[in-house]
Amino acid sequence: MPRVILTGSVQQRAGGLGAVEVAGDTAGSMIRALEAAHPALRGWIVDEQGSLRRHVKLFHGGVAVSLDKPVGHNEELHIVAALSGG
Repeated sequence: MPRVILTGSVQQRAGGLGAVEVAGDTAGSMIRALEAAHPALRGWIVDEQGSLRRHVKLFHGGVAVSLDKPVGHNEELHIVAALSGG
């Protein structure tokens, strides 16, 4: 099963977990499974229109990817939220 690696504020919204195994064969389906397991993440990674929020980046194999990126059974997807403020 693929794994989602969580960092920073994303990790906090998932109960402090640093990594979660989730079902899915694309980044988007993995995010939906992650949100189902951790409702505090709903609307925080993906907006109401189903688009990735601009402050969140997904990485697969060290490269930024979109929600439609295929992810293999034993691969990892990293979710990173940008820091902001002033």
